[in-house]
Amino acid sequence: MKQELLRKDILKKATRRDWTEENGVRMGFHLIEKNGLTMRLAGVWGFCYGVLYAIEAVYDTLQKYSDKKIYVLGDLIHNPHVNTELQKRGAVFLDPDEIDRIEPDAVVVVPAFGTRKDIFQKIRDRHFVSVDTTCPEVRTVEEEVTEFSRSGFTAVIHGKVEHQESIATSSFADHYLIIRDTVEAAQVCRFLRGQESRESILHTFARAHSPGFDPDLHLRRIGMANQTTMLMNESLEIFEMFREAISARDGDTRNFHAMKTICSATQDRQDAVGRLARQERMDLFIDVGGHASSNTRNLAITAHKTCGVPVYHIERADCFDRNAITYLPTDQPRPVTQRNWLPAPPVSVGLTAGASTPHSELEEVIQKLLSFF
Repeated sequence: MKQELLRKDILKKATRRDWTEENGVRMGFHLIEKNGLTMRLAGVWGFCYGVLYAIEAVYDTLQKYSDKKIYVLGDLIHNPHVNTELQKRGAVFLDPDEIDRIEPDAVVVVPAFGTRKDIFQKIRDRHFVSVDTTCPEVRTVEEEVTEFSRSGFTAVIHGKVEHQESIATSSFADHYLIIRDTVEAAQVCRFLRGQESRESILHTFARAHSPGFDPDLHLRRIGMANQTTMLMNESLEIFEMFREAISARDGDTRNFHAMKTICSATQDRQDAVGRLARQERMDLFIDVGGHASSNTRNLAITAHKTCGVPVYHIERADCFDRNAITYLPTDQPRPVTQRNWLPAPPVSVGLTAGASTPHSELEEVIQKLLSFF
């Protein structure tokens, strides 16, 4: 199964720096062509090293501890099909808050997103055999947030309050505030400038701050970090908004610290989509990956902002046929279905896949598109 998740034949040939032609399909230089269909692959796509490590670690754990129950604390990665496959192999997925239900001789797997600080403590206290697959990039953010607290800074995290990674990362801070986007950032910056009330901050961020959070006290010194899968440009914009607001309030930036913690894999994939969108003409763009995947969704947003063509974020090949496609719009929380989505040839399609998307799922999308032409 591990090998099935990796790249298949068409993707291997399409990414070579020479041309291969088979059965009327021409492949090479990140291009796939057939009968008026041109598919253009982004320069970087699919599994990152952190996701691949987490998956391999669980497979190895299932084999090594075949006589024990293997519990994964939350989703291992944000790809429902990978998680389902691991469940079929015997892994049990459990909410971290249910850790007290786990039998003493079980094995506990910490997912790629990490887990809360108090859950790590429970793992130690109960002497579980544990496998920590926390991505090294996420671990770096946790360490930075911990250092903020030691230095008396409140962690302001650009992230999604409901996301496993932001839940985990924020738990390493004594005081924190989680900000989703530039709109929420602007509200907090108005507060820093004395233009917004304390009550409005507490109301807007009721679910996104640490216990006992007091804006007047805890926003005096701010350390900025971000969920590693957010849009890099948006994170940098938010960091600059806070730097300017604190400078305006204090006359300097001694009470401001920022760490750019977008992971390299996330940034590489966003940059590759941006380059493809700027350099090539396309009629539409397909982004393959789980709808709960933040990094995959942000690839779709990057494509939408850069291309100016329809962008379809789909989970896998069974989300579309010739006549209709079910996808997650960049500005809506739930999937929608669109008919007559595929133009007549000649048609140019941009393709990418999130860091938690198996190469096999992108290959299946390509195979299905080829079957239409």
